[in-house]
Order: sequence, then structure tokens, then C-alpha cells
Amino acid sequence: MRLFAFSGFRYAPAAGDPGPLIAPPYDQINDALRDRLQAVSPYQFAHLIKPLPGASGDPYRAATDLHARWLASGVVARDEAPALYPYTIELAEGGRRLGVLALVGYEDPTIIRPHEHTLDKPLADRLALLAATRIDLEPALLLAEDEGGLEALLAEDAAALPALLEHRDADGHRHILARVDDPARIARYRQALAGRTAAIADGHHRYKVGQRFAKEHGITSGAAAAKLAVVTSMTSPALTIDPIHRAFQEKIDLERTRSLAAAVTPFHGRSGGALAAAVAAAPQPALGLWVHGREPEVWQLGRAENGALPLAVESFQKALLPALGLPQEAATDGTVVYRSNPEELYSQVASGELGTGVWLPPMQPAEFAAAIAHGDMLPPKSTRFLPKVMSGLAWAGHDARLV
Repeated sequence: MRLFAFSGFRYAPAAGDPGPLIAPPYDQINDALRDRLQAVSPYQFAHLIKPLPGASGDPYRAATDLHARWLASGVVARDEAPALYPYTIELAEGGRRLGVLALVGYEDPTIIRPHEHTLDKPLADRLALLAATRIDLEPALLLAEDEGGLEALLAEDAAALPALLEHRDADGHRHILARVDDPARIARYRQALAGRTAAIADGHHRYKVGQRFAKEHGITSGAAAAKLAVVTSMTSPALTIDPIHRAFQEKIDLERTRSLAAAVTPFHGRSGGALAAAVAAAPQPALGLWVHGREPEVWQLGRAENGALPLAVESFQKALLPALGLPQEAATDGTVVYRSNPEELYSQVASGELGTGVWLPPMQPAEFAAAIAHGDMLPPKSTRFLPKVMSGLAWAGHDARLV
């Protein structure tokens, strides 16, 4: 992969404390949260990534004009020299996840790999915002197969560099941004990642939008031919991959799927979190299954036909759906319902709002790396990388200077 330092836009002192101005990614912001964030300050980053139409009636033009006003008034400034931005997330439960905010050149999917099939989402909104602003506002999260070289550099800089800004998110995680503009140090980062592959962990659609824009406009060099990204080492000790659970509106016939289970254990707890924990603690691969009106169960699944031990999410997709007579497209056509919160899923099955809940275990980073090592794609919504990388720490214009 090709890593570039860039002359980034950042909040200037005229904006006040930048911490409250940082925002979650746009796809985590519903209308109610947008309104709350935008009420915090006229400079809150949500004004740019979830723009309102304003007097012109065009939200994309409104965002473009707003950024220009921020720049002209000194609320936002551009760094004079290209830089890399080491990014530390101090986890609320202890530990930290290190990454570097940079521009990364668009590559063939054998180099920077999408790791899962994505659900269709309209790209027109984000393409229109990018076309109007010509600014890459939000990073994707990439996991580099760097054998620890990137992690070592980041650990050194996390200990030595002062913080440019700090932000505490809604879950209590502390996000800290620093800056490296020394050419020799930048060269060490670039060398650590040169020729390495990476997986898109989060922000598939953000990556796809920028890549499509560059292709449609014939852009092959400069900042517009690269994606704003936080690059984290696949070896990061704080890298966790949370599951996204599944459900069906209807009750499924468990007898049609019993042959998939090597062992079945009744679950006697009374919460979704406890059921998720029981699934995580079971011999893998495992699933938690609860059909409304019956008792929940934890299933230890059998091996694949070739004797391999599949991931639980692959067993759901490739074994459980066919056993129910459902096509693979059931994962994307609305038949399968997705829930990140195990308590929400538990409540909906308990009430009968959903007929069947399926709890998945977390995925280990080594399992993730092995699953995608040969370019294989995981099923839709296989992974959830938390904490999310935030927006508004630093961002890149298409005219940014690169090193």
C-alpha cells in the first residue's frame, strides 16, 4: 500500500476547544443526533458531513460554502507542511488502539481488500457531497498486514508527541491526535507499509465513493487519487471484532437445522448480554438460537464438509440459510434482520416482534486475517470494529500537498 503525508485541514484556535466539535461517522448519525450535534456549536463537524439544505435548498452547496467560510474566518486552517497524524484511542475499559491518519492511494482489491460483501446503499448522497466540496471529510479504517512495523512506530510516537486535540466519545473512549511532519520520520512510516496489503475494516462505502469519483474523473495522482484513512496494524493488541447478530421476522423450524449442531446446550439466563457471553465462551464455532415461545439454546456447530472449522458467521450464511431453504440473497434482501445490540435483539424476540434471534460470537483478529488471506469475502455484516474512528480530527482537500 502507498501511504502519503498530506497538508491537512484542522480546527484552529478560533474554533475554541476542538474536542466537542468532533463527530461520529455520518452513517452513525440519525436526524435526532444530527440536530443534537449541530446544536453544540456552529462549528460542529456534523454541519459538514450531515448538511442541511439551507437557504439555497442544496445541502451539498451549503456544506461547500460553510467550509469556505470556516477557512476564511480562521475557524479552520490548513497545515503548511504535509504530515501524518498518529491517532490513539484510549479505551474506556483499559488499553489503547493505535493508528495513523493519512492518505492511502487507491489500489487493486488484491492490495487493499474489501473483506465482506456490503449491503447496497445509495452512494449518490456521498458522491454529491464529495463532488461539491472536493474535500475528503471522513476516514475509512484499514487494517495493515505489517508484521508489527507500524505498531512499533506508533508506540514510539504515542509516547513522545504532544496531543493536538482530545475527544471523549459517547462510550467513554478518549481519542487523541498528534502530528508528524519530519520527512525522515514520514519516510519510516511509508517504508513500514510499502508493499503491504490491508483490509478495509470499516468505511467500505466511503472508500468506494472516493475510488469511484477518481475513476469517473480520470484522476490518477494527487490527493484525489487517495483515500483519507486511519491505518491500524493487524497485530494491534487492542483490536477487537464484535459480532453483528442476526434475526428473522418469522419463527424458524429448528428441526430443519438440528443436523448442523454437534452439541446443544439450553440457556437459562435472562438477558441478551448473557446469551452473547455464553455463545462467546462456547467451543467454536457456536451460535445462540432463540425461537419465540421456546427456550434459548447455544449450539456448537460441526465442521464444514471439507473438515475445516468455519467461522460462525460463515456457518450461518453457508449452512443455516440453505438448511432453511433460503438462498444466499436472503442476507441482503431483507429476509435476515441485523442487530448490533444483543439486548435489543433479546427484547424483540421476547416480545415476539421478531420470531427468531441468532447470536454470533466475536471474531478473533487471527481468524479474521486467515479468513481473508486469499482474497475471500465474508458474508455481509460479518464484523463490527469498535470504537469507530471519529470525523473532524483532520481532513483532506483534493488540492492537498502530499509527501
